[in-house]
Amino acid sequence: MTHQLPPNVPQFLFDDALIADHRRLTRRWLPATIYPKPILEPTPPHERCLCYLSVLPDPEGGYRMYYWKFDPPAPRRPSRSTISLATSRDGFHWVKPNLGIVEWEGSRDNNIVIASDWHMDGPIAVYDPGSVEPYKMLLFHIDLKDRDASLGIYSYTSVDGLRWKQYPGVRQRAFDRNNVMPQRVNGKWVNFTRPPPEQFPGRRVIHRSESEDFINWSEQELVLAPDLTDEPDVEFYGLSAFERHGWYIGTLEYWNSLDDAVETHLVVSRDTKHWLRTPPRPFIAGTYPWNRRWSICANTGPIIHEEQMVFYFTGRSNGHRWNTAQQDGVIGFASLELDRFCALEGTSGGVLETVPLAWPGGELLLNADSRGNYDRLPMPHQYSGQIEIEVLDAEGKPLPDWSGDNRAIWRGNTHGRMLANHEAIVTWPRDRKLDGLRAQTIRLRFFIKHARLFTFAAQTQKGTFNS
Repeated sequence: MTHQLPPNVPQFLFDDALIADHRRLTRRWLPATIYPKPILEPTPPHERCLCYLSVLPDPEGGYRMYYWKFDPPAPRRPSRSTISLATSRDGFHWVKPNLGIVEWEGSRDNNIVIASDWHMDGPIAVYDPGSVEPYKMLLFHIDLKDRDASLGIYSYTSVDGLRWKQYPGVRQRAFDRNNVMPQRVNGKWVNFTRPPPEQFPGRRVIHRSESEDFINWSEQELVLAPDLTDEPDVEFYGLSAFERHGWYIGTLEYWNSLDDAVETHLVVSRDTKHWLRTPPRPFIAGTYPWNRRWSICANTGPIIHEEQMVFYFTGRSNGHRWNTAQQDGVIGFASLELDRFCALEGTSGGVLETVPLAWPGGELLLNADSRGNYDRLPMPHQYSGQIEIEVLDAEGKPLPDWSGDNRAIWRGNTHGRMLANHEAIVTWPRDRKLDGLRAQTIRLRFFIKHARLFTFAAQTQKGTFNS
Protein backbone atom coordinates (compact mmCIF):
# COMPACT_ATOMS: atom_id res chain seq x y z
CA MET A 1 0.00 0.00 0.00
CA THR A 2 1.28 3.45 -0.91
CA HIS A 3 1.66 5.94 1.91
CA GLN A 4 0.36 9.41 1.07
CA LEU A 5 3.22 11.50 2.38
CA PRO A 6 1.91 14.89 3.57
CA PRO A 7 4.09 17.81 2.51
CA ASN A 8 5.93 19.86 5.12
CA VAL A 9 5.29 17.41 7.97
CA PRO A 10 8.32 15.71 9.55
CA GLN A 11 7.81 11.96 9.78
CA PHE A 12 8.67 10.48 13.16
CA LEU A 13 9.95 6.89 13.26
CA PHE A 14 8.24 5.92 16.50
CA ASP A 15 6.80 2.74 14.97
CA ASP A 16 7.23 0.63 11.81
CA ALA A 17 4.41 2.18 9.78
CA LEU A 18 6.83 3.74 7.26
CA ILE A 19 9.41 0.95 7.38
CA ALA A 20 9.39 -1.85 4.80
CA ASP A 21 12.79 -3.30 5.74
CA HIS A 22 15.67 -2.60 8.10
CA ARG A 23 19.01 -4.14 9.00
CA ARG A 24 21.54 -3.41 11.74
CA LEU A 25 19.59 -0.51 13.22
CA THR A 26 18.21 0.21 16.65
CA ARG A 27 15.41 2.54 17.71
CA ARG A 28 17.03 4.88 20.23
CA TRP A 29 14.83 6.92 22.59
CA LEU A 30 16.65 9.94 23.99
CA PRO A 31 16.22 11.58 27.39
CA ALA A 32 15.86 15.29 27.99
CA THR A 33 18.67 17.23 29.64
CA ILE A 34 17.77 18.81 32.98
CA TYR A 35 18.93 22.33 33.74
CA PRO A 36 20.85 21.98 37.02
CA LYS A 37 19.02 24.69 38.99
CA PRO A 38 15.32 25.36 39.61
CA ILE A 39 13.86 28.40 37.86
CA LEU A 40 11.10 29.04 40.41
CA GLU A 41 11.33 28.42 44.15
CA PRO A 42 9.06 29.08 47.14
CA THR A 43 9.09 32.59 48.57
CA PRO A 44 8.89 32.50 52.38
CA PRO A 45 6.87 32.88 54.46
CA HIS A 46 3.77 32.36 52.30
CA GLU A 47 5.12 29.61 50.05
CA ARG A 48 6.51 26.24 51.02
CA CYS A 49 5.91 23.80 48.18
CA LEU A 50 5.35 24.63 44.49
CA CYS A 51 3.79 21.89 42.42
CA TYR A 52 1.71 21.18 39.28
CA LEU A 53 1.85 23.87 36.65
CA SER A 54 0.71 25.15 33.28
CA VAL A 55 2.75 27.48 31.04
CA LEU A 56 0.68 29.59 28.63
CA PRO A 57 1.50 32.30 26.11
CA ASP A 58 0.87 35.83 27.34
CA PRO A 59 -1.10 37.88 24.77
CA GLU A 60 1.17 40.84 25.57
CA GLY A 61 4.31 38.77 24.99
CA GLY A 62 6.19 36.21 26.99
CA TYR A 63 4.61 33.54 29.17
CA ARG A 64 2.38 32.97 32.16
CA MET A 65 2.83 30.14 34.63
CA TYR A 66 -0.04 29.00 36.86
CA TYR A 67 1.12 26.83 39.73
CA TRP A 68 -0.20 25.22 42.90
CA LYS A 69 1.21 26.35 46.23
CA PHE A 70 0.81 23.95 49.13
CA ASP A 71 1.54 24.53 52.80
CA PRO A 72 1.48 21.33 54.86
CA PRO A 73 -0.53 21.29 58.09
CA ALA A 74 0.91 22.90 61.19
CA PRO A 75 -0.21 22.92 64.83
CA ARG A 76 -3.76 24.31 65.06
CA ARG A 77 -3.82 24.88 61.28
CA PRO A 78 -4.95 22.60 58.43
CA SER A 79 -3.07 22.29 55.16
CA ARG A 80 -3.61 25.21 52.81
CA SER A 81 -3.32 25.61 49.05
CA THR A 82 -3.72 28.41 46.51
CA ILE A 83 -3.23 28.95 42.79
CA SER A 84 -0.64 31.58 41.91
CA LEU A 85 0.79 33.28 38.82
CA ALA A 86 4.37 33.87 37.67
CA THR A 87 5.36 35.69 34.47
CA SER A 88 8.37 35.67 32.16
CA ARG A 89 9.50 37.48 29.04
CA ASP A 90 11.81 34.72 27.83
CA GLY A 91 10.60 31.54 29.54
CA PHE A 92 13.70 31.26 31.73
CA HIS A 93 13.60 34.22 34.13
CA TRP A 94 10.39 34.29 36.15
CA VAL A 95 8.89 36.86 38.50
CA LYS A 96 5.92 36.71 40.86
CA PRO A 97 3.86 39.87 40.24
CA ASN A 98 2.06 41.61 43.06
CA LEU A 99 -1.50 41.29 41.73
CA GLY A 100 -3.49 42.62 44.67
CA ILE A 101 -6.50 40.44 43.81
CA VAL A 102 -6.91 37.80 46.53
CA GLU A 103 -6.68 38.49 50.23
CA TRP A 104 -4.48 35.92 51.98
CA GLU A 105 -3.55 36.06 55.62
CA GLY A 106 -4.81 39.62 55.87
CA SER A 107 -3.02 41.03 52.82
CA ARG A 108 -3.49 41.39 49.07
CA ASP A 109 0.22 41.85 48.41
CA ASN A 110 0.70 38.53 46.63
CA ASN A 111 0.51 36.75 43.26
CA ILE A 112 -2.50 34.56 44.14
CA VAL A 113 -5.36 34.25 41.62
CA ILE A 114 -7.52 31.56 43.30
CA ALA A 115 -7.97 30.65 46.97
CA SER A 116 -10.60 28.51 48.65
CA ASP A 117 -11.64 27.22 52.04
CA TRP A 118 -11.74 23.76 50.46
CA HIS A 119 -8.66 21.73 49.70
CA MET A 120 -7.45 22.33 46.13
CA ASP A 121 -5.06 20.29 44.05
CA GLY A 122 -3.61 20.00 40.56
CA PRO A 123 -4.53 23.23 38.72
CA ILE A 124 -4.47 22.70 34.96
CA ALA A 125 -4.89 25.75 32.71
CA VAL A 126 -5.26 26.18 28.96
CA TYR A 127 -5.47 29.24 26.71
CA ASP A 128 -8.22 29.36 24.09
CA PRO A 129 -7.73 32.60 22.11
CA GLY A 130 -10.97 32.24 20.12
CA SER A 131 -13.17 32.20 23.21
CA VAL A 132 -14.92 35.03 25.07
CA GLU A 133 -13.29 33.63 28.22
CA PRO A 134 -10.00 32.39 26.76
CA TYR A 135 -8.44 31.22 30.03
CA LYS A 136 -9.79 27.93 31.33
CA MET A 137 -8.79 25.81 34.30
CA LEU A 138 -9.66 22.50 35.94
CA LEU A 139 -9.15 22.12 39.68
CA PHE A 140 -9.61 19.22 42.04
CA HIS A 141 -11.62 20.28 45.09
CA ILE A 142 -12.69 18.51 48.24
CA ASP A 143 -14.50 19.81 51.29
CA LEU A 144 -12.96 17.82 54.10
CA LYS A 145 -16.22 18.21 56.05
CA ASP A 146 -18.23 16.50 53.29
CA ARG A 147 -15.80 14.43 51.26
CA ASP A 148 -18.20 12.22 49.30
CA ALA A 149 -20.43 15.02 48.04
CA SER A 150 -17.65 17.46 47.15
CA LEU A 151 -14.84 15.28 45.74
CA GLY A 152 -14.17 15.86 42.05
CA ILE A 153 -12.97 18.28 39.41
CA TYR A 154 -14.38 21.78 39.00
CA SER A 155 -14.28 24.11 35.99
CA TYR A 156 -13.08 27.72 36.04
CA THR A 157 -12.97 30.32 33.27
CA SER A 158 -11.53 33.82 33.03
CA VAL A 159 -11.45 36.74 30.63
CA ASP A 160 -8.03 38.00 31.68
CA GLY A 161 -6.48 35.01 33.45
CA LEU A 162 -6.43 36.95 36.72
CA ARG A 163 -10.03 36.96 37.93
CA TRP A 164 -11.63 33.54 37.74
CA LYS A 165 -15.24 32.32 37.72
CA GLN A 166 -16.08 28.88 39.12
CA TYR A 167 -18.94 26.91 37.61
CA PRO A 168 -21.10 25.40 40.33
CA GLY A 169 -21.01 21.76 41.25
CA VAL A 170 -18.71 18.85 40.55
CA ARG A 171 -18.11 18.68 36.79
CA GLN A 172 -16.80 15.13 37.00
CA ARG A 173 -16.14 12.69 39.81
CA ALA A 174 -12.42 12.14 39.44
CA PHE A 175 -9.40 12.32 41.68
CA ASP A 176 -6.63 14.86 42.17
CA ARG A 177 -4.50 14.45 39.02
CA ASN A 178 -5.85 16.00 35.83
CA ASN A 179 -4.10 17.09 32.64
CA VAL A 180 -6.04 18.85 29.91
CA MET A 181 -4.29 18.91 26.55
CA PRO A 182 -3.30 22.45 25.45
CA GLN A 183 -5.28 22.28 22.17
CA ARG A 184 -8.55 20.60 21.24
CA VAL A 185 -8.55 17.19 19.57
CA ASN A 186 -11.20 16.89 16.85
CA GLY A 187 -12.91 19.95 18.26
CA LYS A 188 -13.00 18.73 21.87
CA TRP A 189 -10.93 19.28 24.99
CA VAL A 190 -9.29 16.10 26.24
CA ASN A 191 -8.49 15.50 29.90
CA PHE A 192 -6.37 12.67 31.25
CA THR A 193 -7.51 12.03 34.76
CA ARG A 194 -7.42 9.51 37.56
CA PRO A 195 -10.57 7.82 38.82
CA PRO A 196 -11.52 7.93 42.51
CA PRO A 197 -9.68 5.33 44.63
CA GLU A 198 -12.76 3.16 45.12
CA GLN A 199 -12.85 2.36 41.38
CA PHE A 200 -9.27 1.07 41.21
CA PRO A 201 -8.24 0.32 44.78
CA GLY A 202 -4.53 -0.04 45.34
CA ARG A 203 -3.33 1.26 41.97
CA ARG A 204 -3.32 4.38 39.86
CA VAL A 205 -4.25 4.27 36.17
CA ILE A 206 -5.00 6.80 33.41
CA HIS A 207 -8.53 7.59 32.27
CA ARG A 208 -9.59 9.85 29.42
CA SER A 209 -12.61 12.13 29.09
CA GLU A 210 -13.54 14.94 26.70
CA SER A 211 -15.65 18.07 26.57
CA GLU A 212 -16.91 20.55 23.99
CA ASP A 213 -17.39 23.43 26.42
CA PHE A 214 -14.85 22.69 29.21
CA ILE A 215 -17.75 22.42 31.66
CA ASN A 216 -19.56 19.17 30.83
CA TRP A 217 -17.26 16.15 30.56
CA SER A 218 -17.88 12.71 29.10
CA GLU A 219 -17.70 9.45 30.99
CA GLN A 220 -14.15 8.35 31.65
CA GLU A 221 -12.53 5.50 29.76
CA LEU A 222 -9.41 3.59 30.75
CA VAL A 223 -6.58 4.24 28.27
CA LEU A 224 -3.33 3.41 30.06
CA ALA A 225 -2.36 1.12 32.93
CA PRO A 226 0.76 -0.74 34.06
CA ASP A 227 1.26 -4.12 32.41
CA LEU A 228 3.49 -7.14 32.87
CA THR A 229 6.55 -5.29 31.57
CA ASP A 230 6.41 -3.02 34.62
CA GLU A 231 7.64 -3.83 38.08
CA PRO A 232 4.87 -4.96 40.46
CA ASP A 233 4.87 -1.70 42.46
CA VAL A 234 4.62 0.69 39.50
CA GLU A 235 1.59 2.95 39.22
CA PHE A 236 0.73 5.65 36.67
CA TYR A 237 0.37 8.88 38.60
CA GLY A 238 -0.77 11.03 35.66
CA LEU A 239 -0.36 11.78 31.95
CA SER A 240 0.20 15.04 30.05
CA ALA A 241 0.08 15.07 26.25
CA PHE A 242 0.53 17.42 23.30
CA GLU A 243 0.29 17.14 19.50
CA ARG A 244 3.40 17.17 17.31
CA HIS A 245 3.42 16.49 13.55
CA GLY A 246 0.39 14.19 13.61
CA TRP A 247 1.42 12.31 16.75
CA TYR A 248 0.36 12.81 20.34
CA ILE A 249 3.32 12.69 22.68
CA GLY A 250 2.66 11.94 26.32
CA THR A 251 4.80 12.56 29.38
CA LEU A 252 3.76 9.76 31.70
CA GLU A 253 4.16 10.18 35.46
CA TYR A 254 5.71 6.84 36.34
CA TRP A 255 5.60 6.16 40.08
CA ASN A 256 7.52 3.27 41.59
CA SER A 257 5.75 3.11 44.93
CA LEU A 258 8.36 0.74 46.37
CA ASP A 259 11.11 3.34 45.90
CA ASP A 260 8.61 6.21 46.30
CA ALA A 261 9.96 8.01 43.23
CA VAL A 262 8.13 9.60 40.29
CA GLU A 263 9.91 9.83 36.92
CA THR A 264 8.65 11.06 33.57
CA HIS A 265 8.49 8.48 30.78
CA LEU A 266 7.39 8.95 27.16
CA VAL A 267 4.36 7.38 25.49
CA VAL A 268 3.05 8.13 21.97
CA SER A 269 -0.31 7.81 20.25
CA ARG A 270 -2.09 8.48 16.97
CA ASP A 271 -5.50 9.17 18.55
CA THR A 272 -5.02 9.94 22.33
CA LYS A 273 -6.81 6.66 23.13
CA HIS A 274 -4.34 3.92 22.17
CA TRP A 275 -0.86 4.51 23.53
CA LEU A 276 2.45 2.97 22.51
CA ARG A 277 4.76 2.44 25.45
CA THR A 278 8.39 3.30 24.87
CA PRO A 279 11.15 1.29 26.59
CA PRO A 280 10.93 1.69 30.37
CA ARG A 281 13.59 4.32 30.80
CA PRO A 282 13.01 7.88 32.03
CA PHE A 283 12.68 10.91 29.80
CA ILE A 284 13.14 13.12 32.88
CA ALA A 285 14.70 11.33 35.86
CA GLY A 286 15.75 12.22 39.37
CA THR A 287 19.13 13.87 38.69
CA TYR A 288 19.74 16.62 41.21
CA PRO A 289 18.90 16.85 44.93
CA TRP A 290 15.91 19.09 44.19
CA ASN A 291 14.22 16.55 41.86
CA ARG A 292 15.61 13.26 43.14
CA ARG A 293 12.17 11.87 44.08
CA TRP A 294 9.68 13.74 41.89
CA SER A 295 9.65 14.95 38.28
CA ILE A 296 6.24 15.79 36.78
CA CYS A 297 5.77 17.82 33.57
CA ALA A 298 3.41 20.70 32.90
CA ASN A 299 0.23 19.78 31.05
CA THR A 300 0.87 22.33 28.31
CA GLY A 301 3.73 20.60 26.51
CA PRO A 302 7.06 22.24 25.64
CA ILE A 303 7.81 25.71 24.36
CA ILE A 304 10.14 25.98 21.37
CA HIS A 305 13.23 28.08 21.99
CA GLU A 306 15.34 28.32 18.83
CA GLU A 307 16.35 24.65 18.23
CA GLN A 308 15.36 23.36 21.66
CA MET A 309 12.13 22.02 23.16
CA VAL A 310 11.80 23.24 26.75
CA PHE A 311 9.77 21.11 29.17
CA TYR A 312 8.78 22.65 32.51
CA PHE A 313 8.33 20.28 35.42
CA THR A 314 7.86 20.06 39.17
CA GLY A 315 10.81 18.76 41.16
CA ARG A 316 10.82 17.52 44.72
CA SER A 317 13.50 15.98 46.91
CA ASN A 318 10.86 14.06 48.86
CA GLY A 319 8.58 11.46 47.39
CA HIS A 320 4.86 10.90 47.50
CA ARG A 321 4.99 9.66 51.06
CA TRP A 322 6.50 12.95 52.19
CA ASN A 323 7.52 13.93 55.64
CA THR A 324 5.49 17.07 56.38
CA ALA A 325 8.44 18.67 58.17
CA GLN A 326 10.55 18.16 55.01
CA GLN A 327 7.88 19.05 52.44
CA ASP A 328 9.35 20.85 49.44
CA GLY A 329 8.70 21.60 45.80
CA VAL A 330 10.31 23.72 43.09
CA ILE A 331 9.90 24.19 39.33
CA GLY A 332 12.65 23.49 36.81
CA PHE A 333 13.01 22.71 33.15
CA ALA A 334 14.57 20.13 30.86
CA SER A 335 15.40 20.54 27.17
CA LEU A 336 15.57 18.34 24.10
CA GLU A 337 16.91 19.18 20.66
CA LEU A 338 14.00 19.81 18.33
CA ASP A 339 11.93 16.66 17.66
CA ARG A 340 14.74 14.36 18.81
CA PHE A 341 12.62 12.04 20.88
CA CYS A 342 13.64 8.96 18.95
CA ALA A 343 16.17 8.02 16.27
CA LEU A 344 16.97 5.07 14.10
CA GLU A 345 20.66 4.60 14.82
CA GLY A 346 23.27 2.69 12.86
CA THR A 347 26.88 2.02 13.81
CA SER A 348 29.00 -0.04 11.40
CA GLY A 349 26.33 0.31 8.74
CA GLY A 350 22.55 0.01 8.95
CA VAL A 351 19.93 0.07 6.22
CA LEU A 352 16.40 1.49 6.29
CA GLU A 353 13.99 1.11 3.38
CA THR A 354 10.65 2.88 3.45
CA VAL A 355 7.29 1.67 2.25
CA PRO A 356 6.13 3.14 -1.09
CA LEU A 357 5.63 6.89 -0.72
CA ALA A 358 3.52 9.14 -2.90
CA TRP A 359 6.08 11.90 -3.18
CA PRO A 360 4.31 15.29 -3.03
CA GLY A 361 7.28 17.10 -4.51
CA GLY A 362 9.77 19.35 -2.86
CA GLU A 363 13.10 18.57 -1.28
CA LEU A 364 14.04 15.77 1.12
CA LEU A 365 14.63 17.34 4.51
CA LEU A 366 16.34 15.46 7.35
CA ASN A 367 16.59 15.84 11.09
CA ALA A 368 19.79 13.85 11.56
CA ASP A 369 23.18 13.70 13.24
CA SER A 370 26.27 11.97 11.84
CA ARG A 371 28.74 12.84 14.58
CA GLY A 372 29.12 9.15 15.39
CA ASN A 373 29.83 9.45 19.09
CA TYR A 374 27.50 12.47 19.30
CA ASP A 375 27.87 14.51 22.47
CA ARG A 376 30.79 12.38 23.68
CA LEU A 377 33.07 13.83 21.00
CA PRO A 378 35.48 16.50 22.22
CA MET A 379 34.95 18.43 18.98
CA PRO A 380 31.22 18.45 18.16
CA HIS A 381 31.79 19.52 14.54
CA GLN A 382 33.73 16.33 13.67
CA TYR A 383 31.55 13.99 11.62
CA SER A 384 32.75 10.40 11.71
CA GLY A 385 29.55 9.06 10.17
CA GLN A 386 27.28 9.66 7.21
CA ILE A 387 23.90 8.86 5.71
CA GLU A 388 23.64 7.78 2.10
CA ILE A 389 20.27 7.95 0.36
CA GLU A 390 19.05 6.07 -2.69
CA VAL A 391 15.72 6.39 -4.45
CA LEU A 392 13.86 3.23 -5.53
CA ASP A 393 10.73 2.71 -7.58
CA ALA A 394 7.48 1.47 -6.03
CA GLU A 395 8.60 -2.17 -6.32
CA GLY A 396 11.94 -1.51 -4.66
CA LYS A 397 14.20 -1.40 -7.74
CA PRO A 398 16.89 1.30 -7.63
CA LEU A 399 16.44 4.26 -9.96
CA PRO A 400 19.83 4.53 -11.78
CA ASP A 401 19.97 8.33 -11.72
CA TRP A 402 19.36 8.38 -7.94
CA SER A 403 21.17 5.27 -6.70
CA GLY A 404 24.49 3.45 -6.76
CA ASP A 405 27.25 5.85 -7.76
CA ASN A 406 24.56 8.55 -8.02
CA ARG A 407 23.30 8.19 -4.45
CA ALA A 408 23.26 11.22 -2.14
CA ILE A 409 25.78 11.41 0.70
CA TRP A 410 24.86 13.50 3.73
CA ARG A 411 27.04 14.48 6.69
CA GLY A 412 26.41 16.90 9.51
CA ASN A 413 24.09 17.73 12.37
CA THR A 414 20.91 19.58 11.55
CA HIS A 415 20.41 20.94 15.08
CA GLY A 416 22.88 22.88 17.17
CA ARG A 417 23.88 26.50 16.67
CA MET A 418 27.62 25.97 17.16
CA LEU A 419 27.96 23.13 14.67
CA ALA A 420 29.57 23.45 11.28
CA ASN A 421 26.80 21.97 9.14
CA HIS A 422 23.20 23.10 9.41
CA GLU A 423 22.13 21.98 5.94
CA ALA A 424 19.15 19.66 6.33
CA ILE A 425 18.28 19.39 2.62
CA VAL A 426 19.59 16.33 0.81
CA THR A 427 21.25 16.96 -2.54
CA TRP A 428 22.14 14.30 -5.12
CA PRO A 429 25.10 14.56 -7.55
CA ARG A 430 24.86 17.37 -10.09
CA ASP A 431 22.89 19.38 -7.52
CA ARG A 432 19.68 17.41 -8.05
CA LYS A 433 16.86 17.38 -5.51
CA LEU A 434 13.77 15.24 -5.15
CA ASP A 435 11.35 17.80 -6.51
CA GLY A 436 12.11 16.26 -9.91
CA LEU A 437 10.15 13.16 -8.82
CA ARG A 438 6.99 15.05 -7.93
CA ALA A 439 3.77 12.94 -8.01
CA GLN A 440 5.70 9.68 -8.43
CA THR A 441 5.56 6.70 -6.08
CA ILE A 442 9.02 6.02 -4.69
CA ARG A 443 10.83 4.35 -1.84
CA LEU A 444 13.76 5.82 0.06
CA ARG A 445 16.70 3.69 1.15
CA PHE A 446 18.93 5.11 3.87
CA PHE A 447 22.39 3.70 4.58
CA ILE A 448 23.10 4.85 8.13
CA LYS A 449 26.69 4.60 9.35
CA HIS A 450 27.61 6.01 12.77
CA ALA A 451 24.60 8.30 12.50
CA ARG A 452 21.09 8.92 13.79
CA LEU A 453 18.02 9.66 11.69
CA PHE A 454 15.23 11.33 13.67
CA THR A 455 12.76 12.49 11.01
CA PHE A 456 12.49 13.05 7.28
CA ALA A 457 10.08 15.27 5.38
CA ALA A 458 9.06 16.48 1.93
CA GLN A 459 9.60 20.23 2.02
CA THR A 460 7.51 21.90 -0.66
CA GLN A 461 7.70 25.38 0.79
CA LYS A 462 10.24 27.28 2.79
CA GLY A 463 9.16 28.13 6.29
CA THR A 464 9.25 27.12 9.93
CA PHE A 465 7.21 23.91 9.79
CA ASN A 466 10.08 22.08 11.51
CA SER A 467 10.09 24.46 14.50
